[in-house]
Amino acid sequence: MAGYSYKAQPYLDAIASGVFASRSVRDWLLAGTPQATSFAGSSALVDEQRSVRWRTKPTKQPFWANYWCGKDKKCLCRPEGSTALESDAIFFLRNGESHVLALHVEFKHPDEPFSFGQPEAYPMRAACFVKTHGQRGTINPHHHWATAIFCGPEAFGDVRLKHFQRIISHDEARRMLPDYPALA
Repeated sequence: MAGYSYKAQPYLDAIASGVFASRSVRDWLLAGTPQATSFAGSSALVDEQRSVRWRTKPTKQPFWANYWCGKDKKCLCRPEGSTALESDAIFFLRNGESHVLALHVEFKHPDEPFSFGQPEAYPMRAACFVKTHGQRGTINPHHHWATAIFCGPEAFGDVRLKHFQRIISHDEARRMLPDYPALA
């Protein structure tokens, strides 16, 4: 897993940098989702997220990365038989009515396949975390959720992408996020 995280981290760092620095990036990420209107102009909960995630100690990855449902088969926030237990990134956003949204982000390199149940797990895990955040010491309290995936255009024909509310191509990400690396 460390090898994969190392390869994906520069892209995820660029996404995080945009989310934390720019309201227009946050609005762009939510465009077309059911939450786009109610969370337009939202703020990122950078310090709040860091303090909750690092309550006991800092993680090896950045505080917004690699949220696990549980590193065992007891996690019920996933499809039966899958091992899809982790969101690559979660960003918490607060709107003007003080509602909080958790944006779950998946990153896929070009031609990288999904593992069994991985796309299906994203909305399941996001909905589950809304209900169970109080039982999870590293998850900020939140009322709403959204899912997004960053992938190459070769993935657009995969019917399982319907499990993500927002689909963003690497080319689109590079146009919006100045630090988004070119794909090797």
